[in-house]
Amino acid sequence: MRIAFDGTTLRPEQTGVGYYTEHLLHHLAADDDSELVVLSNGPVRTSIPLAGRVQVVTSRRRLQRALWIQTAAPALLRRLKPDVAHFTNSVGPCLTATPLIVTIHDMSLTLFPSYHPVRRILLSRPLMKVTARRAAAIITVSDSARRDILRLCGVPADRVHVVHEAAAPSFRPVRDPITLHALRSRYGLANRFILYVGTVEPRKNLVRLLEAFAVLKRKGLPHQLVCVGPLGWRYHDVRAAVARLELGEDLRLTGYVPFGDLPGLYSLAEMFVFPSLYEGFGLPVIEAMACGTPVITASTSSLGEIADGVAERINPLEVDDIARAIRRLADDPDLRRELASRGHDRARRFSWTRAARETLDVYRKTIGWPAPSEDVTMARGSWLMAQEELLPKP
Repeated sequence: MRIAFDGTTLRPEQTGVGYYTEHLLHHLAADDDSELVVLSNGPVRTSIPLAGRVQVVTSRRRLQRALWIQTAAPALLRRLKPDVAHFTNSVGPCLTATPLIVTIHDMSLTLFPSYHPVRRILLSRPLMKVTARRAAAIITVSDSARRDILRLCGVPADRVHVVHEAAAPSFRPVRDPITLHALRSRYGLANRFILYVGTVEPRKNLVRLLEAFAVLKRKGLPHQLVCVGPLGWRYHDVRAAVARLELGEDLRLTGYVPFGDLPGLYSLAEMFVFPSLYEGFGLPVIEAMACGTPVITASTSSLGEIADGVAERINPLEVDDIARAIRRLADDPDLRRELASRGHDRARRFSWTRAARETLDVYRKTIGWPAPSEDVTMARGSWLMAQEELLPKP
């Protein structure tokens, strides 16, 4: 099976979709029956080198991603003649004869348009719906996102498949005192701190988190709040809240940090708070759980789904509810230990080995190819487990 695979999100300083694309790609490359060709509108950069059998094809002309997908990508597909093409960031070419698979991570462009730039609304939202109806199959990352896609895109239910994301293998509890001391010094971390990881943008609901933290600081909470992630669209609202609340040294905004530092930061944190208003999956929640960090997150969208029974769930619209949950965990070490244990067990249910296997199943069903025999599948699973040890570790 020859697979054309979208590499346009494989760039420096990756965030959610880039992580998804890279880890899925590495694990798909273990399938000996498949030939992978990565297509991109620019240079492809990954945290570890791609397998030698993975071919990378880029266009000579550098085009903006949306324009490249609709113009250059169909021409490349005609030339390469793959059996299937997988585009990983919600939009694919509308005019191609190649069987098209698209990953739609969430429907926030339709459900929460105010959380996106106008340009993205005008360009990507209509293209996403056209792609959804044109695609031979849609992959999404949670049952919640699947329900939204079926309701809003009007596609047949048997064409939408849930393949869960997972934390990278490097996300595990970090115990080495030298590594942890170096991270604490590098980022100026207090002995007790609350961690947030994600892009600084309106959908992540950071202003309410800052307001809840400010309420608790006035009541004597000894913790620091550490927000890790790049500045996104409309980050000025967060900057204004920082100035208004006068949190001073009690707040650390680190910006983007190297991927390899994240497991240690999760491990150092007393708790992880992710009050996002809407997520297709919520990868940082699973990363925190994999590192043994107790989690507070929203009860809405996919976050309520993946955190059910293993995290403190809050109404993300209520500042007082966020504050109560933080205080509850800060005052109760037994609860923190219990949630850390439950969350760690939950994170182990998700793996990129499984995600790659299920994605290959979608490809095969789409083009009518039979599944591999059980012994071949088991052998590939063993190989992938060995390869996971090569992925970056803190």
